Amino acid sequence: MKSEEILQVVKGRYDKFAEVSGAATGSCCCPSAAPASPGFAAQHGLYTPADLASVPKIAVNLSRGCGNPVSFAGLQPGEVVVDFGSGGGLDVILAARQVNPGGKVIGVDFAPHMTEREKQAVAEAGLSGSVEFGSSDLAQSYLPDESADVVISNCVINLCPNKAAVCREAFRILKPGGRLAISDIVYSENPALEVKSRLEATWAGCVGGSMEEQAYLDLVGKAGFEEIHIVARHPLEPSELEEMACCPGPEFTPRPEKEDLAAVQGKVTSIKFNAVKR
Repeated sequence: MKSEEILQVVKGRYDKFAEVSGAATGSCCCPSAAPASPGFAAQHGLYTPADLASVPKIAVNLSRGCGNPVSFAGLQPGEVVVDFGSGGGLDVILAARQVNPGGKVIGVDFAPHMTEREKQAVAEAGLSGSVEFGSSDLAQSYLPDESADVVISNCVINLCPNKAAVCREAFRILKPGGRLAISDIVYSENPALEVKSRLEATWAGCVGGSMEEQAYLDLVGKAGFEEIHIVARHPLEPSELEEMACCPGPEFTPRPEKEDLAAVQGKVTSIKFNAVKR
């Protein structure tokens, strides 16, 4: 598929998910993003039970992340945070609480029904005055240059056909000294070309659009970021891999063939990392 076709497939499937089932079913695709004890969560960039209990249920149900970037973003009161691919607003809400008073979070997502649900969740959390919403492709956010202190993203950049452009866009909107905090899905080593090609046919799943970890981090560095630091890595277990590969759910994204999933078992990893714009 061409880039525009990929964007429309991803947009359509996540938009339909938010419209018809996001309010009633779910939680995170990846069990590694499920609630963990406070100490373990802090070490591995995950949510705690207290995190999820503090957020409206609709935001938790719509979450399709693979970690908790807010937990390692080092947010401070008064900062401006942009969430690339903000979905149902789980990370937006957690971030808004950390940057108050005086701070602001901008959730950017291009699926209209997802943004509607996000606005609902933010209102239920009592944070409407601290959150703004943008609707755009992440490669072109239309936000001003050097307007953000932090960019976060949770299992979304893997869905973007032009990851280099997304990294450049994050760099553009960050102030000097600004920070990047990302949780995403990558390959620890590239699969066979024919396997990768078949998985790419289901790009909306969080494996089809993934790339090899070092190549991904190289894009981050080429965009201008420095001090790239891996917070945690989590190789996906078989059940996690199967769920991620048909994200946001099998009703919306076809399951890959079992043989293809078996071929990449042990090669698909959830990574959490941060970086700095100097």
